[in-house]
Amino acid sequence: MEDKKELTKDLLTLSFRELILKTPFDKITIKMITDGAGVIRPTFYKHFQDKYGILEYILQKEIREKIDVLIENQLENDIFLLLCSCLSKDRAFYKKLYLIEGPNSFEEQMFQFIYELIFFLFNKYPLKAPSRLKILTKESLARFYTFGLADSIKYTITHDVAYEPKELAEVYDYLIHNSVLDLVEYPAQGN
Repeated sequence: MEDKKELTKDLLTLSFRELILKTPFDKITIKMITDGAGVIRPTFYKHFQDKYGILEYILQKEIREKIDVLIENQLENDIFLLLCSCLSKDRAFYKKLYLIEGPNSFEEQMFQFIYELIFFLFNKYPLKAPSRLKILTKESLARFYTFGLADSIKYTITHDVAYEPKELAEVYDYLIHNSVLDLVEYPAQGN
């Protein structure tokens, strides 16, 4: 029974994926999605509350579950590479998702996902220099990294920045490990 439920959700998601590539999100109706999946409207509402529920399901199935496997196997160093690979694999689709506006938009859901992921890592592993960070909570640290990472990912996708996932992951790894002043030829002080 669970397999049939997943199959139906996947059919609805596939229909949505096809529609979003040629139709603006706000013009896509539940009927259009169900017609494409070959099911009736009430079936949609057995699986999703609204169109935004499909976005949540896509994020869950195509990104979150894969990253969870890395976390379960303590391969957190590969999280960003996997995220870049998932988004790169279907850039045109994710670009359309990033264009959706609203409180439950893909951008908002991705932001929340990245925040929860970073916050989880801050709780899973001890901070290296807690005394240097004592005025900041783990929540504020997670928000700091999330804002930069989530917006950079969105920019890369929506502005068609050419990249290979490994290359982008290496660049972000470098950025995360260096300050703004490490990136520029800043004059030495006190000489």
